[in-house]
Amino acid sequence: MLIHTLKKEARLIANDLHSLAVLLLMPVVFMVIMTMASSQSQQTIQENLQLTIKGMNHSEHSQVIAKLLQAQGFSISNQTHLDEPTSSLTITPHFDQQVLMRQGTSQLQLIINDELAPQTRLLMREKIKASLAQLKLYLYMLDTGDLDADLVLDEQIKLVTAASDVDYLLAKAPEKALHNPALNSVPAWWVFGIYFIVLPISLTFINERNNGTLVRLKTYPISMARYFYNKACAYVLVSLLQTGLLALIGCIVIPYCLDLPLLPLHSLPYSLFTFIIVSFAAIAFALLLASLVSSYEQAIVVGGGVNIILAALSGFMVPLEIMPANLAILAEGSPMYWSAQLLRQLMNESIEHSFWQHSALLWGFSLLCFAAALWTFNKKMRNLTWS
Repeated sequence: MLIHTLKKEARLIANDLHSLAVLLLMPVVFMVIMTMASSQSQQTIQENLQLTIKGMNHSEHSQVIAKLLQAQGFSISNQTHLDEPTSSLTITPHFDQQVLMRQGTSQLQLIINDELAPQTRLLMREKIKASLAQLKLYLYMLDTGDLDADLVLDEQIKLVTAASDVDYLLAKAPEKALHNPALNSVPAWWVFGIYFIVLPISLTFINERNNGTLVRLKTYPISMARYFYNKACAYVLVSLLQTGLLALIGCIVIPYCLDLPLLPLHSLPYSLFTFIIVSFAAIAFALLLASLVSSYEQAIVVGGGVNIILAALSGFMVPLEIMPANLAILAEGSPMYWSAQLLRQLMNESIEHSFWQHSALLWGFSLLCFAAALWTFNKKMRNLTWS
């Protein structure tokens, strides 16, 4: 019967363009869009580092300030276009006395464009502070004679930048593919796409109830538990095919298109184990939601809504490290979070002890959801009659 169930579900999905889009097209498009957007974030932030310097006549070191800011990646202009809002740094009178001697209260006035993202605003402020620290070093080096005042300004800036460099103090650690901002989100959106299988499963259950298939099954010499088990196995295989496609897109196609290192998988046995447990957890959860809903509207709202909420709580949309402590605790108890952590470790060079902890949690979650889904399905079947 399992083979017949597989054929039936395959025909249903193949003839349902909506299900095909949810299972294949939507996760792939979503993964591509999110990773491509992340790949452009660093470049976009750098392009947004535009600064207008005002009051340059108030300091004899204004050209030094401008050069140091340019060395930090800023695009500097001396005047603002009225139709183009930009960030500005105003040098106030007597600023030179405040830099080294700290005489008076003269301070630079920094106004950052309100349209910039918080990450860009923070990066801009930190880079300006770094430039001002280099300005103090520049003045100290001139005062102590370590810097020749007769040198061309560009040469002076190169010497100050070299003197302030601290990269040599940090030992170089090997870079991993997942450290790249564009590829770091691949496991999260991979899992997010897999869990959306709840919509096709829910629609199948509703269709079978509405067209009388489930009522006719009550007259066959087959237990509902076996029918439910066969359907679960069929959709696990469908989910594995979906997982394989997402693995191909996320680990090979996207890195290749972005000219980045491919995302490696630890080994074939570990990969198969991870794919199976992630797919089974998603199917068990989907079966539970599908057993609870009773209409197409409920399937779309509950299925889609729960997945989005789970993704938000799992650190997919907001990184866990910047979440409030209570939300971070909730995130660490999410099956999507466990699934994403398994995929992340699968893409690393070594498997840690937490891999088995998350695996055990996912198996427990899967069995609990499957048992609850079977109980709910049997209860609905007992109340099902010819209409």
